[in-house]
Amino acid sequence: MAAVTGPLTTLEPLPAALPLPATYDPYAPGDDQRAVLAALVDRRPWAGVAWPDLVEELLALGRTDVPLAKLAESHVDAVRILGQAGVAPAPGALYGVWASRSASTGLTAVERGSDLEVSGTLRFASGAVLLDRALVPVWPDEHHHLLLDLDVTGLPTDASFWRTSAMAPSRTVEIRLDRHLVPRDAQRGDVDFYLSRPGFQAGGAGVAACWAGGLARVLDVLRAFHPRPNPAQQARFGRIHADLVAAIGAVRSGGRLLDDPATDTTAVALEVRTVVAAAVHRALAEARLLTGPTGLALDDAVAHAVPDLELYTLQHNLDAALAALGAAGR
Repeated sequence: MAAVTGPLTTLEPLPAALPLPATYDPYAPGDDQRAVLAALVDRRPWAGVAWPDLVEELLALGRTDVPLAKLAESHVDAVRILGQAGVAPAPGALYGVWASRSASTGLTAVERGSDLEVSGTLRFASGAVLLDRALVPVWPDEHHHLLLDLDVTGLPTDASFWRTSAMAPSRTVEIRLDRHLVPRDAQRGDVDFYLSRPGFQAGGAGVAACWAGGLARVLDVLRAFHPRPNPAQQARFGRIHADLVAAIGAVRSGGRLLDDPATDTTAVALEVRTVVAAAVHRALAEARLLTGPTGLALDDAVAHAVPDLELYTLQHNLDAALAALGAAGR
């Protein structure tokens, strides 16, 4: 599908999707995926981009392609984290951030002379075969962590654990390391820097901007596939539209606050992520009923946009976030 340029909504008009090469297959990307990703992330010096501008960029990325947006947002986040640590990224490198400790996975670290000996399992290592480097927290003990700027070229990867076609173009793999030596000077920031830095919570609002942009893509592809909706479909289109306005409004409201040092970034990011995730979940339920098996089974764009975004937003524990919002309001 060609890049979409329409504003989609009136209260919160969307930035246009970004153009992708005509030869790029977003559903089964080939060797050109790295170049396409690099072109998307090379457009801005991300470390210095103000939050209001950053959320517009991430909205556009989400509207362009959800798996590419996930990979691009991770690079953007890495560059901004390095900036917060006072370190420049490696020139020309594509970065990711791999911080999952799903189901008690994650990496431990033991000092071995001038090196760190790193062992364990990294789940959800998105883009491993495309990237040059990743920022990865490792844990010398259960209470403290170090952030490493890790060379990921040549690391052993296992793609077999990914059992769904959703987000398959994100190239997410599992990586298992056994006493892998990393130079001690790969550490970025002080002990516990990654989770304690002021930008940690704020970064979650950036992911939510990609979710909101992804919802715009869902609406784009549904409108293209259903140019003459029946009355029931029109009502479902209306509900998706309303949720999209709410999601974009939350993202932009958060963006206006996050550069202010007085902002409670934890509270802002919690509200932004939760409002957007809830809106996306409601809208995707409507999308499935609107298009039915015809769109989900027979149209490439619909069949990928809906499950891709669904899986991407499920990384946010909505029940826990709603409970936290409820507790905060007492």
